[in-house]
Amino acid sequence: MSDGGNRTARPLITIIVYSAISQAALGLSYPGTPLYLLSEGLGADVINVILSSTAIASLLGQVMWGYLSDRMLSKLAYVEIGCAGSAIGYFILAGTHDALSFAVFYVLSSFVGSAAYPAAMALLADISPTQRRGRLMGIFWSAASVGWAMAVAFTGWMIENLGGLYLFGSCSLLHAASLSIVFMGFRGHGLQLGGRVGRTKGGRTFISTISGLSRPFLILFLCTLIFFMLDFAKNVYVPIFYAYEVGLHATLATLLLSLTSWIEVPATILFGMLSDRVGRFKVVLMGYLFAVSYMLINAWVGGIELAILAMSIYGLVWGAFSGATSALASELVAEEDRGLAMGLLNSAASFASILSPLTIGGLVSIFGYRSSFAAMASLMLLFSLFFTIGVRKTGSARGS
Repeated sequence: MSDGGNRTARPLITIIVYSAISQAALGLSYPGTPLYLLSEGLGADVINVILSSTAIASLLGQVMWGYLSDRMLSKLAYVEIGCAGSAIGYFILAGTHDALSFAVFYVLSSFVGSAAYPAAMALLADISPTQRRGRLMGIFWSAASVGWAMAVAFTGWMIENLGGLYLFGSCSLLHAASLSIVFMGFRGHGLQLGGRVGRTKGGRTFISTISGLSRPFLILFLCTLIFFMLDFAKNVYVPIFYAYEVGLHATLATLLLSLTSWIEVPATILFGMLSDRVGRFKVVLMGYLFAVSYMLINAWVGGIELAILAMSIYGLVWGAFSGATSALASELVAEEDRGLAMGLLNSAASFASILSPLTIGGLVSIFGYRSSFAAMASLMLLFSLFFTIGVRKTGSARGS
């Protein structure tokens, strides 16, 4: 009994530790790359092209790798492929100074590296019992928040004092550590869980597989896309609004982002546990409604008090959304389609990062920040209704 429990616990702990370390690497590279490129003298237009290309590569990679992980090798293999690809890619970037070479390797690294996280989510869904899946997904995302918050605090200092060699070298080491932990954590289990080695599923093309996904999942995907557009605004437009329109200055505006990250850590676990008790649907909907409140409060922010309230609420937004959404998505599709489902779900963030500058940025330039935030709250409320109508019956049945 004890040996069986240990054999089950070790893979779960491994995936959670992987989440923390991989997101620590992202906490260095995501904000650090544009800062590094600026310090190297590249113009804003060139940087935007590189970042947009990376977002597209990540979007396509997450969907493609997710699809393949349901059909050949195992989900564990794709986690390892992604970790190895990122480790090698960032090692090369650490010694690259030519802008074109940097762009090529950065895009390639993002494409290959995008295999890991969706596969890890699908693997966790496969090895976790349904009655504990919400809590375990919550811990998975909470670990990600810890890794992100700890790393992002050092990113600016590292760029200013050590440079790109140490920034990207650190990313490479973190991804290599992720690979080692995953390899050792699953060694000897014969798990290859979440995938059947060497399997293929004939007769189903990519398009037919996408169209065969359940309608509730596709609705969840659309709602997730809108949510991630709001999340993009939280990371980009809200800090600018706080710093330059409200007058809180850049240091305090970014410090409030860190506050949110630390609130997310316990909130994600608690809401994940709650989703095991009351159902995934109710907790995800709660996250959407918290997001509506967050944007409405931002439309009224005039000083530090409401700004702290808004960013504290966002810790609850992410806490309710992340773990419960991942658990719900895994239960709205057949087990053999979980890799693709998690790839699509993660690709929504990349898709949002492409759409948001065009849509939200356009709204802000025409109507200003406050009216744009109110419009985003209305859009999220509309999609909350869409989610309620389209997912409620299935989500309540499977998530309870």
